[in-house]
Amino acid sequence: MRFVAALLCCLLAPCAWAQEDAVCEPGEPERAENRDGSVLTVQTECASPELRRYVATLTCDAGRVCDRLEVTQEVVYNSMGNIGLTDLDEDGMHEVEVRGMCGAGPNCEGNVYRIDPATRTLQHFFSGGYYELQVIDGWLVEAGRSSCCSWEFHLWQLDAPHALPLEYDNMDLMVQVGASGDADTVEGVVCTFIRQSGDNSQVVAPPSRALERICEHYGEAYELTSPDTTPGAP
Repeated sequence: MRFVAALLCCLLAPCAWAQEDAVCEPGEPERAENRDGSVLTVQTECASPELRRYVATLTCDAGRVCDRLEVTQEVVYNSMGNIGLTDLDEDGMHEVEVRGMCGAGPNCEGNVYRIDPATRTLQHFFSGGYYELQVIDGWLVEAGRSSCCSWEFHLWQLDAPHALPLEYDNMDLMVQVGASGDADTVEGVVCTFIRQSGDNSQVVAPPSRALERICEHYGEAYELTSPDTTPGAP
């Protein structure tokens, strides 16, 4: 819950420091061709000086528009907002990423829209607040700072069934990486993998060595919290 509280602080913080003179600025289109021949294009338009409109267009065969997505933002509360294209799992099918409010720390609101191959439409795939979003060993990993000296990582196994969008309440695993020491020296790092089951949580082993490398976030040796082997644990 520390990460959630930190995100709330970060996402609410812009209300205090948002620049009243910030105005919408239109952007050049960004375009990416997918491995199936479809094309994704994203662009920032200005509905008014105070309102951004992000437009994502999915073009299929023969230039036919299969889907068009519009997302609006108030500029004053989203001074660092933007839209872009990414290929999270490097499968040749691009996603649309819309970033929003950012706080004094590195966490920013974000939503990802992915092409549904069955319907050839853009579906809301992910929603959260994060510094970085990537795929590691078949898991979607959301990384964000939860306090001055700790980071939290939220994980979803991509080949497991989930309701969409993926978000905090339906994550599969959480990883907490906390450092002790001062501003100049890291004295120790503790890394804990946690699976939540209702109101109960269980410390578990990392699913893979690739995911355990999350523990190396501070670039220091770390102590991995031992799995909970209590009978009846979730």
